[in-house]
Amino acid sequence: MHAAGCSGANLEKTETAIEAMADGDARFMAQREIAAAQDALLSGKMGACSMHLTKAMQAGMMK
Repeated sequence: MHAAGCSGANLEKTETAIEAMADGDARFMAQREIAAAQDALLSGKMGACSMHLTKAMQAGMMK
């Protein structure tokens, strides 16, 4: 999987997918990565944001 572009739209799309996941370790990990991505985005750290967003997406696929 390639790195996700760090944008509000991608964060929102990933967050929506995570909300639909069953509770468990993968969902918890994905939520942590989303929070880290949002923090990085607000700090202007686009590389870090992209990395965390990609990890959140991957966690979302682990179901």
